[in-house]
Amino acid sequence: KTSVDFYREVQRGGVDLGMRYVGYLFLVPEENAALMRNAARELRAMGVSVDAYERLEMPIKLRVSDDEEAREMGLSDVAFGLLVRDAGIMDPEKLVKYYYEVYTREGGEVMFGTKVESVVFSPKKPLGIPGEPFPWQDVKAVGIETSAGLVEAKNIIFATGAWTERLMDALGFGLPLKPRKRQVFVVRATGELEALLRSGLADREYSPMIILPRGVYLRPEPGEGTYWIGVSDRRPFRLEEPPEPEEALWRFGIYPVLTKYVPAFEGRMPQNAWAGHYDENVVDYQPVVDRLVEGLYVAAGTSGSGIMKADAIGRIAAYLALGREKAELYGGVVVDSNVLRHNRCFEEERLVI
Repeated sequence: KTSVDFYREVQRGGVDLGMRYVGYLFLVPEENAALMRNAARELRAMGVSVDAYERLEMPIKLRVSDDEEAREMGLSDVAFGLLVRDAGIMDPEKLVKYYYEVYTREGGEVMFGTKVESVVFSPKKPLGIPGEPFPWQDVKAVGIETSAGLVEAKNIIFATGAWTERLMDALGFGLPLKPRKRQVFVVRATGELEALLRSGLADREYSPMIILPRGVYLRPEPGEGTYWIGVSDRRPFRLEEPPEPEEALWRFGIYPVLTKYVPAFEGRMPQNAWAGHYDENVVDYQPVVDRLVEGLYVAAGTSGSGIMKADAIGRIAAYLALGREKAELYGGVVVDSNVLRHNRCFEEERLVI
């Protein structure tokens, strides 16, 4: 929440981040209705604006059980739509541009096209013996070897997304972070789809982001008159370089579900598509921000929601690297700097045999 509040303040200050509060509309299948009604009550108790819709004035089918193909696919009827009002969309490139400009204006340097090769470690108490550091010596990170040469630093923070697992494995740090490919397919919103794009809820001008049963989602992109469509499919954890979109995922993984709930997509094909990676924390799907050894830190594992948490993650990582026990987030919220440590979900063993 603090990250989104910060972005909102930046946009109010005159920097266009492409923020639109279109809302998130979850089409809740009947088997999850009780669970989601409880979740809605909890959100309202926290002050989050949530609306439930038994009917929708949108070209969306809530009842699909009368369709033989839908029954064969195991698709459920929708019990109700749950709208989270203050959720929305923004332009990631504009947000990155904002941080880049602030960082470089303050004297920061960005090294584009530079590959990280390894981390340089030094003993905390050097003895001047060739080959240091040895396994019995306490070490600290003092720099990184890159394709552009050695970069020395007092503190090194790996905010390396999908490449974090590979880099950490090479350094001998086992973290529960893995890359998984995700794909986006872009469909032009013409005809009935244009009507859907402009059918906002709760007095909003444009369609909310719609999350269908089975993990298919539709993200409106009003500026270009399109929908960005994807699915949270289970696939192997693997880093693909470069990642490529798969036409088969659209045809067999997305299209059959999409057209049952939103018939206006029948016969539509993507005009564009791309792929990238999530860096998933396979334990609890929340970020890891932690100190590995003196001078070496990691901030990763955002599991697909990094943009919503990025400002808070950055602030926690900065306070941790500065040796502070507490981190102050935007709006004055204070948390422990180690609140996102990698072993937070477990009681640490005192003796391992």
